[in-house]
Amino acid sequence: MKNATRLLVISLALMLSGCAYSPKQVEASRPLVNQTASTDLQAMAANLQQPLNTLPQGAALSANGNTYILGQRYVSALGLECIELLRDRNYNQSQHGVTCKNGDTWYLVPQLEQASASNLLAVQ
Repeated sequence: MKNATRLLVISLALMLSGCAYSPKQVEASRPLVNQTASTDLQAMAANLQQPLNTLPQGAALSANGNTYILGQRYVSALGLECIELLRDRNYNQSQHGVTCKNGDTWYLVPQLEQASASNLLAVQ
């Protein structure tokens, strides 16, 4: 009985101390998202508008010296139809992108700021 009482007291003390602890407050050293106005969206080239409506995943499009490979189609959180793009650039570098349809026009959506994991770790 005496051991049970001690165990109960220790358990309650641990629970109360755990509930009383508040985690350290942290602040971001830089914004995760750069603010951009939606009016600054760049419309995809006129000759790509219709093919974006009809071509399947994996199809290739060419415009202005760039080749676009269509990725997965999905509906964004804003309810817009979107397509992942892989844009091949000079020097064998590739860049991922997204195009979303607003009304009857496809727009190239700017990417969020890319950061490596080491840049995201807080410096102590």
